[in-house]
Amino acid sequence: MAFSWPSVSVVIPHYNSHESLERVVRAVRAQDYAGDVEIVVADDGSEHLPQIAGVRLVRQEDVGFRAAAARNLGAGAAGGEVLAFLDADTVPEPGYLSAVVPHIMGDERAVVVGTRLTGAAREEPQWLQDAWERTDHLRAADHTSWRYIISAVVSCSAAFFKRAGGFDGSFVGYGGEDWEFGWRAWNAGATFVHEPGAVAVHPEEDFGGRFADPAEAVRGKNAETPALAQRISHPLARPEHVLFPDFDIAVTVPPLDGEGVMEFVISEWVKVGAYVQVAQVPNLFAADPRVGSGEVRARVSVAVGAGWAPQDLDALLACEYVLCPDGTMVRTARAAALGLEPVTASPESVGLTPVSGPLQLERYFAGW
Repeated sequence: MAFSWPSVSVVIPHYNSHESLERVVRAVRAQDYAGDVEIVVADDGSEHLPQIAGVRLVRQEDVGFRAAAARNLGAGAAGGEVLAFLDADTVPEPGYLSAVVPHIMGDERAVVVGTRLTGAAREEPQWLQDAWERTDHLRAADHTSWRYIISAVVSCSAAFFKRAGGFDGSFVGYGGEDWEFGWRAWNAGATFVHEPGAVAVHPEEDFGGRFADPAEAVRGKNAETPALAQRISHPLARPEHVLFPDFDIAVTVPPLDGEGVMEFVISEWVKVGAYVQVAQVPNLFAADPRVGSGEVRARVSVAVGAGWAPQDLDALLACEYVLCPDGTMVRTARAAALGLEPVTASPESVGLTPVSGPLQLERYFAGW
């Protein structure tokens, strides 16, 4: 049986940067990739549409900076088995596609980040260099690694892109949509990969280096951060003690024996930002929206088998699918997507601590 390379659609969001777009298109056409390559330009409402022969062009109205929606529009028009997203100001070097595609051929769930060199120094930002070293180019990716997904140089299979739900097209303004996509992709079972050999060049400085006034850079990132906090439930994306309409952790607590134990256990889970589901809400929590009898959807689901409270949040968040002998179960959305089998462990090993009564709640509340 003859070997065949999968077809690739290079999707390029664009807005009023015709010369830059033409450089990217020329570089894509100069790739040495052995399979079929189509180029899809997704225009975000430019004043004048780009005219490039042989390129599939789709367009949306100009109602603000909507790169995420443009990428989705381009992906919807694409016919390739692999989607390679490149920004209109990010020029792929020779061998880019040939370096990216084998990862996706070997794993349909692979989300591959290229190497994006920026500015006159042609370097990656230091925080990304540190991330690649710390995670062995994402071979040791974990539940926090969505922060390293860069939409200007990201590729994945068309099938997985659809399964993950694509980009969040409601983003308006610069930045953030790549981290949000990475977040959902990870929870959908993605395998993250950084490919150093897939190099693309962005001639301008990285975001923070584009502003003469540091306050402008801060202002830009500060607009992005609340947008992500509304969409990503992970503690790294949200300030402590702020209530959001969704939860990262949902905990089911059964009726517990021992005076004060039920109230103490619920309070400890609420402290870490969890939603606590109980059959009957104690009077202490009657007005607290984080405690109720209804179910909610969350990234981490915990079923408490006995009186256990969170002690090590990092250990708990790092769990995938753990079943404890006492009946406590910890399961992530990622584990469900991957169909993982539970690993038997003790509650202590996943950051839980036993609680027994009677407890004097006054001492607990007052910190005695």
